[in-house]
Amino acid sequence: MHLKRTLIKKLIGEGKTYKEVQKIIGCSAKMISNALKWRAKPERRGRKRKTTIKMDRRITRMAKAQPMISSRMIKDSLELPVSTVTVRRRLCEANLFSRIPRKVPLLKKRHVQKRLQFAKEHVNWPKEKWRNILWTDESKIVLFGSKESTASCESGLGLARLALTRAWSTASNRFLESSARV
Repeated sequence: MHLKRTLIKKLIGEGKTYKEVQKIIGCSAKMISNALKWRAKPERRGRKRKTTIKMDRRITRMAKAQPMISSRMIKDSLELPVSTVTVRRRLCEANLFSRIPRKVPLLKKRHVQKRLQFAKEHVNWPKEKWRNILWTDESKIVLFGSKESTASCESGLGLARLALTRAWSTASNRFLESSARV
């Protein structure tokens, strides 16, 4: 259709009459009339955006510079004529999703000193000793589908009672043993 439309416009532009164009292309006079009236419309659906591309960049830049800032503060500081929900939508479009910061206990001086002392005492421990420690991320471990903190297990040595413990761990460690026997 697009090729016919351009051909019709070209032939009419050369000074041909509707009858001559009809014979060349093999179409109706109404089709020629519609082809001449036709204008390309921009592809738009839905409501018109309230923010411009420049506003979107400013919102994104501010959120990246200050990750803890709220959408209301962004709206107020940039004096945007949109709601805070629109600001959040623009941030999501820029792959900046809201997150709640993790709450961690504040370390006091004595905590830092104790951690440092522990690290200094255990810096030369061999891997075999570290393998005897159960490392967890403070998650409750459930054995055999029970929700209790202890579970029973049959082994070659008979019935052994398994106790689950929690331990502080570094970010780079992993589970070395699955349980600690009591």
